[in-house]
Amino acid sequence: MKRMALGLGLKRAAVPTLALCATLTLVTAPPASSLTARPGVPATTTAAHPFGPAADIGTAVAPAKAAVDVLPVTRSCTTSLRIRAQAMTAAQLSATCTSLTGQDGYFHRLVSDSGPVAGDRNTSLEVDVFNSRADYQYYAPSMFGVSTDNGGVYLEGNPAATGNQARFVAYRDDTKPAFEIKNLNHEYTHYLDGRFDLYGDYQANIATPTQWWIEGLAEYVGYGYRGVFNSQAATEAPRRTYALSTVFDNTPGNDQTRTYVWGYLAVWYMVENHPADVTKLLGYYRTGAWTAARTFLKQTIGTRYDTDWYRWLLT
Repeated sequence: MKRMALGLGLKRAAVPTLALCATLTLVTAPPASSLTARPGVPATTTAAHPFGPAADIGTAVAPAKAAVDVLPVTRSCTTSLRIRAQAMTAAQLSATCTSLTGQDGYFHRLVSDSGPVAGDRNTSLEVDVFNSRADYQYYAPSMFGVSTDNGGVYLEGNPAATGNQARFVAYRDDTKPAFEIKNLNHEYTHYLDGRFDLYGDYQANIATPTQWWIEGLAEYVGYGYRGVFNSQAATEAPRRTYALSTVFDNTPGNDQTRTYVWGYLAVWYMVENHPADVTKLLGYYRTGAWTAARTFLKQTIGTRYDTDWYRWLLT
């Protein structure tokens, strides 16, 4: 999903990870593995938090803590982009800033926007990085009110509200030998897309099916910007599981393969084969003309690209 209710925006992260640098991290906050469950809460169950149960967490949820205690490392990449981390070295912070700020130009060239959509006040982004998946599962529910059965989340909030703070919550992929922040560029694309392509908040964005674009673009940029081969898409494409016109119907309820892999393929196909249609569609998305966008996809385009799409999937 892109975002969730309860006043918080949520985009679940997808499959890819990325390598930033190989510098070892420094532990500056207690790791979740060193903590025990709260009294009366077995370690194999999940404690409740203010935003409801998070049953995917295998340890107790941490009591609410100030961010400065859990995420004491900070770095401002720019005046509008700040990192807070549980444990990152100066080299890792610099590499992360470089990766994120370098993505801006790539994104804007791709979507050819003319600036933020009307009414969007998410002028700054905060990136919160935990030192492991276990730390993310332990701290994130009580700190940010999110479920953690994912690779990180983007919290947009209400982009029209003055003082709203957009952020994404991420973690170091501690299964990798080199330092990697799980889904860093995927989540950053969600921020850019929400600010420059999608009018209003998440509920407005999904008034009609838009998941093919929301998650597909995040995957397309995440892989393309980094120049990383998408092996899962290469495996799925020859199967020709879905018609393009069917992928246009993607919703938050679809499985991950359809959402991320087939969304990625659909965005790739449309951007590279029908850029004028993408420009037309984004004109609707940027003004909140969701019904017109849906009509354009399902009636104007309809099934007329399906035959070529099936051919393209084999190339």
